[in-house]
Amino acid sequence: MRDRFGREIEYLRISITHNCNLKCIYCAPGGDHCADSCSNTLSPADFERVVRSMAKVGIRKVRITGGEPLVRTDVCEIIERISHIEGIQDISMTTNGIRLDKMAVQLKAAGLKRLNISLDSLKEDRFRYITGGGRLQSTLKGIEKSLSLGLQPIKINTVLMKGVNEDEIDAFIQLAKESPLDVRFIELMPIGKYGEENSDKIVYNSDIISARPQLVFVNESFQGQPARYYKAEGFKGRIGFISPVSHQFCSCCNRIRLTCDGKLKPCLGNNGEVDLMDILKSDSDELDAFIRQAIFEKPASHNFGSSFSSVRNMSRIGG
Repeated sequence: MRDRFGREIEYLRISITHNCNLKCIYCAPGGDHCADSCSNTLSPADFERVVRSMAKVGIRKVRITGGEPLVRTDVCEIIERISHIEGIQDISMTTNGIRLDKMAVQLKAAGLKRLNISLDSLKEDRFRYITGGGRLQSTLKGIEKSLSLGLQPIKINTVLMKGVNEDEIDAFIQLAKESPLDVRFIELMPIGKYGEENSDKIVYNSDIISARPQLVFVNESFQGQPARYYKAEGFKGRIGFISPVSHQFCSCCNRIRLTCDGKLKPCLGNNGEVDLMDILKSDSDELDAFIRQAIFEKPASHNFGSSFSSVRNMSRIGG
């Protein structure tokens, strides 16, 4: 369906858990909220019911996120339930990849089609620092296993930060040259304490592009796609740039978000959200109407350009 600004909303991101097995510096330094016990977490049946309702109004793509979705023991059940809903054409996942090597086969069997994998450093010690103790080799093994199973395209999401990992830009570009991966650089967003207090650490994608003339823009775009892709001669993969701070793409945003505690969040950079918990006790017609109204009232744009302060950190939104 179209929202009040005429945008076709067809993409749902579901945060199935707040919990995570890492403690990334820009998300939850110190591990705050990484292991919450939440009594209001939606069940697999709840997720299925909401997605079934959303499919009626035009949702076609679903992305499973967290926190870290693979810490939830019933993640495959959630994917399998959603995969059987009429109208859902694609199910993907964003993960840190730590458990992916052991779970990739089950995920594919459940109906998962493709993956985004967070990877902010290719150096073991730096990866451990950024993630609060993660093991780089675990994520790399997960990437290799997923490639071997055909869970593609695989998109690598890299948040660059000045003074932290911006010296690895060319190493990540080399990764896209040698492997069939889309490596995507994401500007640090003002979400959570670290992002809000470290705007001076933003690495602007326009600077990366202008300094590397060998990268050629790929004129392939899809409605709502936030990344702009580039390639170079001999590359097996592509380089993508997601620039929510320097390049607002709200006018073509096609997504809406559902949190694990039953909140429908129409915009990542806006604190507005609506609670589905009570309406889930109602019949299907009421739920359908409620969701239709929430999508229709999606705000025009995010608030990153103003003195925005998110009431949720990234693990509580789903990225």
